[in-house]
Amino acid sequence: FNPKINLSEDENNYYIHADLPGMKKDQVKMEINEDRILTISGERKSIYDNSQNKSENDEMETEDINENNEAKEKQETKENEETTESEIKNQKNEDNKNNERKYSKIESSYGKFSRLFNIPEDANLENIQAKMENGVLEVIINKIEHPKNQKRSIQI
Repeated sequence: FNPKINLSEDENNYYIHADLPGMKKDQVKMEINEDRILTISGERKSIYDNSQNKSENDEMETEDINENNEAKEKQETKENEETTESEIKNQKNEDNKNNERKYSKIESSYGKFSRLFNIPEDANLENIQAKMENGVLEVIINKIEHPKNQKRSIQI
C-alpha cells in the first residue's frame, strides 16, 4: 500500500496530506528523528477474504465443515425452540456473506506502508499538528518566523 501524498506550503506552514481511505488515526504512526526526517507509517488491513485462493483439497474440507455446521445448526435449533426463524435466516445470511462473496476485481490497495519526508530547516519541530478526518491525514508544520526586512551583515 502506497498512500497518495500532497505536499504544499504557505508563508506560515508546511502541509502534508496523505490519503488513507478506511483508516483511523490509531492505525497511523508518526515519528521524527534527529536528522529532521518525518516518518508516517501504518497498515491498511484488507477486507478481502483470502479463503477464495484455496486448492481443491481445501474446498473439499470446506464442504465437510459446511455439512458439519449445518448439522450443528439443526441441533441448536432443536435446543433453542425460542429462537425465531427470522433470527436463524439472519445468522445464515451473515455466515454466507463471508463464505460466498466472490470478487471479480479488486482495485484497492492494502498492506503496510512507510513514507519519509525531509523537514526543512525553517520548520518548527516543536509545533507539529496532525489530524485525521474522512480518511485524510493532515500534518501541519509551522515555519519559524524570521523578522521581515531585517538586514544581515555579512563578514568578509
